[in-house]
Amino acid sequence: MSNADELLRISDALDELATVDERLVRVVDLKFFCGFSFAEIGEMMNVTERTIQRDWEKARIFLYRRLNRTL
Repeated sequence: MSNADELLRISDALDELATVDERLVRVVDLKFFCGFSFAEIGEMMNVTERTIQRDWEKARIFLYRRLNRTL
């Protein structure tokens, strides 16, 4: 599988996640792609750090299942 194919799979999985919960995608964007801490993301989104940690775990589980389902 090429890098382009893998990036497309990730993009598709994030699009699917957005249909479930937009906030989870935003947390992934800010944490994974931008490198913000849970505390920083919580402050930006006006929720607790713990809420962001839970959102991160939910998003990771969803994406893991989605990406492994399509292998």
